[in-house]
Amino acid sequence: MRLFVCALITGLFLTMSSVQAAMTSTNFEVRSDSINSGGNDNSTSTNYRLRDTIGEQATGLSTSTNYTLSAGYRQSDDYQPTLSLSVSAQENNTQVPYLALSTSTKTVTVSLATSFSTGTYIAVVENLGLHQKTIIGKIESILGNTLTVDKWDGQVSQISINPLGDDDYVYRMEAQNGVFGRLEPNVSKTTVSRTDVTTNSLSGYTVYMQSDGYLRGSTSTHIMDVSDDEVSPDAEEYGARVFGTTATSTGRDFNVTSTLREIQTSTTTADNDRIAIIYKINIMPFTPAANYHQKVRYLLTANF
Repeated sequence: MRLFVCALITGLFLTMSSVQAAMTSTNFEVRSDSINSGGNDNSTSTNYRLRDTIGEQATGLSTSTNYTLSAGYRQSDDYQPTLSLSVSAQENNTQVPYLALSTSTKTVTVSLATSFSTGTYIAVVENLGLHQKTIIGKIESILGNTLTVDKWDGQVSQISINPLGDDDYVYRMEAQNGVFGRLEPNVSKTTVSRTDVTTNSLSGYTVYMQSDGYLRGSTSTHIMDVSDDEVSPDAEEYGARVFGTTATSTGRDFNVTSTLREIQTSTTTADNDRIAIIYKINIMPFTPAANYHQKVRYLLTANF
């Protein structure tokens, strides 16, 4: 059976927990034992996997105030995978320059910290624009104007710890919508989103993205999708790029279409796996004036 969770911008769901016991010694562990008359440890087909046991007695779940008993050979592997996905975007009105950055101590010092609070996500952007470097984190503490995050994800090894220009910023990342703002011909713009995945699926997970069509102003007006792997400042183009240790579809700008695209995956359990998604756009003098919009759905599935 294939489990999935989807979110338009923020979402996440499914919470279950269990306590199990096993027999152990110095060199061995018996997670479950049973006397029965048959079964198969792993039956598979293209879309399904079955683990079955025949002839067990008194199996199932029993509970009391302080204990839970999962009786039966298959109870130990009959766990319910939990899937958690959240997505959010940068808030443009919280843009503030940063003065210092440390990837080792997980800190960033901003010119003014009043827009930030603990427990919220932030994006650090160096050289704002089509080739910007971006990292994301979740604020654990604030001391003066120094923000400390739980970890950095994204382009951690590429971003400079010493901001050199006047286009290096930090944004609060709690918006429901990614917004480019007012567009001008040949003035490229970006906006950053992020994912956050947690799951106990032993085989890991995969995240996909899918739009409801073109970035469009009307049924007859839309921005051209990027077609040459890079949104450039001398063409009408729109696309996205992803960064992070679990990111896929990396190394190029891709079009955001109604076709499902894998953007993140892992083959093991996850505890707050994150990637940065940078949406990019450039318009030309011939681009029709309009309020352009697009819905993007993110889909999280457990791997089986």
